Amino acid sequence: MRDTLTEKKVRLAPQTRRGKPTLTLYVCGVTPYDSGHMGHAFTFSMFDVLVRFAESGGVRVRYVQNITDIDDPLFERARRDGDDWRILAERETAVHMRDMTALGWRPPDVMPRVSEEIGRIKAAATKLHAAGYAYRTDALYFDVSRYRGYGRLSHRTRLSMLRKLREEGLLGTVGPDAKRDALDFPLWRSSAPDEPSWPSKFGPGRPGWHIECSAMAMRYLGDQIDVHGGGRDLKFSHHESERAQSESLTGKRPFARAWMHTGLVRYEGRKMSKSLGNLVKVSQALARAPAAAVRLYLVSHRYERDWDFDWAGLTRYARLIEKARAVLKQPDGQAAPALIKEFNAALADDLDTPRAVRALRLAIRRRDAAAVRWMLSILAGSASLV
Repeated sequence: MRDTLTEKKVRLAPQTRRGKPTLTLYVCGVTPYDSGHMGHAFTFSMFDVLVRFAESGGVRVRYVQNITDIDDPLFERARRDGDDWRILAERETAVHMRDMTALGWRPPDVMPRVSEEIGRIKAAATKLHAAGYAYRTDALYFDVSRYRGYGRLSHRTRLSMLRKLREEGLLGTVGPDAKRDALDFPLWRSSAPDEPSWPSKFGPGRPGWHIECSAMAMRYLGDQIDVHGGGRDLKFSHHESERAQSESLTGKRPFARAWMHTGLVRYEGRKMSKSLGNLVKVSQALARAPAAAVRLYLVSHRYERDWDFDWAGLTRYARLIEKARAVLKQPDGQAAPALIKEFNAALADDLDTPRAVRALRLAIRRRDAAAVRWMLSILAGSASLV
């Protein structure tokens, strides 16, 4: 796969754990305030293909995907709609689980919620402060000047990072009673009156966004992990900051042996996003096509590239699933080795799912039921064909 940090292809070498080759994977999950759109589905379907392909080859994947139920966007949406943030988070988490179950994922082994991990998160923030990587003013901030190489993961200059923070409303204030540097980010901060709050040596409040994932990833996967993933919009500032604080916490580099980022899904010429309101919900797609068709349409795109969702494209994959169903009515027999070899070679080469889908099309044309069944089990998971 292609590592975001080095911009080179790297070979994933599973570590032996309990006598079995094991790959550790952490994927940043949803902030549950408006879940269930095709951008989310694309990211998590791609990581599901990675998991299923690795496990089909005898590698155990220890897969962790978090739920960020303590974060500004969730509280802002709850405030706007007059909702209790807990009820909103629970409702949208249920939507996420429902949609991804329909799309046939192999559920993560652990799905920690930030609200249930506060003790670990506080401990991580406290350790950074004690080691001199953080300072306290109006909040507890990570001192970016203490980490050499901040910006390398996202390949951004200082000016570019500042511009991105300004665009996202995360720039904050620099001053004697605030940040020392505009790039510094909060590890612990005070809570608004309608937000949850926990006691800490830094005052009552709640964690900053980035420290949450560091604490959860290290709790469930260890100080170093094989693959860290998420949408490419998380490269900066989330993953950049996570890398810095994690390696500062442990003194071990790299925190992640490979960083994998998925592209963004556009609709009607713009990035599909909650803020723009141009979402296509998974439920809308499932109302028009079988779940396996939705899943195949998603994974027919390169994982790292942005692409445009269109309904005609989904219809084409619904027709492909009809053909696959007809083939699967035949006895399985023995899958043609050449077809399986091509399919496996495609996924082994930087998770080239479009090439793997072409191998599936060829298997359908040749009416090789065993090959079709095998390929669908990885590309579409357990998604329904009807």
